[in-house]
Amino acid sequence: MSVRSTAARAKDNRQRRGVITLELILAMPLLFILTLAVFEFAMLALVQQAATTATIEGAREGAKIFPGFPPFPFTDPDGEPSPDPTDLDDSADYIADVVDTYLGVHCLEVAPAGGAGDDPNRANARVVIERRVGAGPVETASRGDDSIDCNAAGPPLNPDEIRVTVCFVLVDAADPSGCGNPVPDWLAPFGFSFDGCRFELSSRANLE
Repeated sequence: MSVRSTAARAKDNRQRRGVITLELILAMPLLFILTLAVFEFAMLALVQQAATTATIEGAREGAKIFPGFPPFPFTDPDGEPSPDPTDLDDSADYIADVVDTYLGVHCLEVAPAGGAGDDPNRANARVVIERRVGAGPVETASRGDDSIDCNAAGPPLNPDEIRVTVCFVLVDAADPSGCGNPVPDWLAPFGFSFDGCRFELSSRANLE
């Protein structure tokens, strides 16, 4: 009787281990997807924080140099047909450079698509700068990838106010496995992708 009980317990233990192994095998894909989702949305939160800082600092710097700061007039003095955000020959270039500094950490760049300085392994961003001096009209300048739809939402600008809007797509780079996109598209094989999703954020400041 004792021998049979021991054998029965051993058989039960083997069956229990088999069930646990089967459950683990069935649960592993779900656990893997959940792990990818946690990391991907954590990266999205980091990018959002960087973009928030970029717009705030861009608006703050723009408020300091406006209006009429001699080395950086609002419009490009040499009438460049395709403004280069790296030459810093106007205030819009300067603000775009400030934004680019913060976004560059997350594989983003403020550069015209396919133009000079465009890195195909980095996603492109667009910066739209608006300011209103006194009761005058709203002046607008744009730097970066003009193919990105970027229209600032919110109420109209008040007198002596500047607004900086940053827009970019979350999946844009030619080489997503390299520095690539600001947010990795790891969930795409499972039917969830950030491809084509656009991020937009604005910040306002009073002109000093």
